[in-house]
Amino acid sequence: MIVKNYTGDKLNFGLAAIKARASGLNVEVVVVGDDVSVANNPTVGRRGLAGVVFVHKVAGALAAKGADLSIVTNVANKTANQIATAAVSLDRCSVPKRAPIEPLPFDEVEFGMGIHNEPGVTRSKLQSVEVTVSTLLDILLASKPDSWYPSQAQPVAVMVNNLGGLSPLEISVIAEEVHRQLDLRSIIVKRFMFGTFVTALDGPGFSITLLGLDDEILSLLDAPTTAPGWPKLISTGFYPDVVIVDEEKLEDNVVTTSSHAGPKVIKSTIINIITNVANTTREDEPLITEYDTLAGDGDCGETLLNGINGLIELSKRLDTNSIYLAHMFRQIAVVAETKMGGTSGAIYAIFINAVAEALENIHIHATSNKQSISKILSTALRKGLEDLFKFTTAREGHRTLMDVLIPFVTTFNQTNQDFEVAFEAAKQGCEKTKVMEALLGRASYVGKSRFEYSQGY
Repeated sequence: MIVKNYTGDKLNFGLAAIKARASGLNVEVVVVGDDVSVANNPTVGRRGLAGVVFVHKVAGALAAKGADLSIVTNVANKTANQIATAAVSLDRCSVPKRAPIEPLPFDEVEFGMGIHNEPGVTRSKLQSVEVTVSTLLDILLASKPDSWYPSQAQPVAVMVNNLGGLSPLEISVIAEEVHRQLDLRSIIVKRFMFGTFVTALDGPGFSITLLGLDDEILSLLDAPTTAPGWPKLISTGFYPDVVIVDEEKLEDNVVTTSSHAGPKVIKSTIINIITNVANTTREDEPLITEYDTLAGDGDCGETLLNGINGLIELSKRLDTNSIYLAHMFRQIAVVAETKMGGTSGAIYAIFINAVAEALENIHIHATSNKQSISKILSTALRKGLEDLFKFTTAREGHRTLMDVLIPFVTTFNQTNQDFEVAFEAAKQGCEKTKVMEALLGRASYVGKSRFEYSQGY
């Protein structure tokens, strides 16, 4: 019998073992206490958590080979003695037919969670997944005189366990971050698994388990099994052949097709434009968010602010008094792609990248034909719009940002680059959307009764 170290479990399984022996069965009991987030009480020991799964697999694989019970027991105990687990959760679980426990504040997490809805060890403010994983790993890897932790050279198997309430997407993101941070800490990860193994019903949290490996335990972990819940173990890392580039440095790696990519703009001009756009966006964000909450998923204002904040960061990194216009557009496109994301981020990135490419090509093919910056930009904007049309069916009248972009680019081209007239055309396009019915985007899925088009919603 493999028993998690809880008083009730030990007593009831102990009773079962006594009854089994009395009936003539040969029975041994292995107790697993792998929770290193709580101080070890010599009287009761540590709680049993997800590490018990490793013990089940090792013992089961050895027993399936026909090993004697005493050998299986010894190897199971060896495995149990070199396991460490720590858990964290946003809240406790929901127990059917039982009054809900007072929930954790929405901005807190609890470390040292068990699987029986008992309180954790410590609470802290909710941080990013990176910080949360780092805190759990600090607990797991801390030197403790009364519990196992991996030495620098000891290989380990890792389990990231869903406490029951996380989606597959969430546990996958967490698992990838755990693997990344263990690699940064120079922990030798031989096997890695993640999924839902030992839950606290629908507990919105996860645990990390480390198992010290030797050749025997590793071979038993790898032994084939028909158990439907046993996952495919990862042995090569998440992305062994992928080089990950820090997005903060992406702008520095932007490459243009020419070392002299057309006209330049003054740094102060760029900063003034970004500052003015930032001010108006921050002012308008609450109303944008309100409208998008009605018509979409409520993140439009936040997405725009993320883009603006990225542009402000970019402006602070400009280290020359002037910059090639094409190069500037390339860097703005990177900001749209990495800071904004979503549909709007992709639209901005495609359009601005296409404009940058057009600026480079215009310069390469027309170096002997001097043109004004406005004329060059007009041609590039038109090319950017043509490229954008290849990837979206949105056009004027669909109640999207194209109702503003298309009039601006078209008018700018048709009026000899008169910015004021083009800007006015864009404003009129924006005003027209107030009485349009959405034909594309999330707003097109919302019932018409949600909006009063004649009132300008």
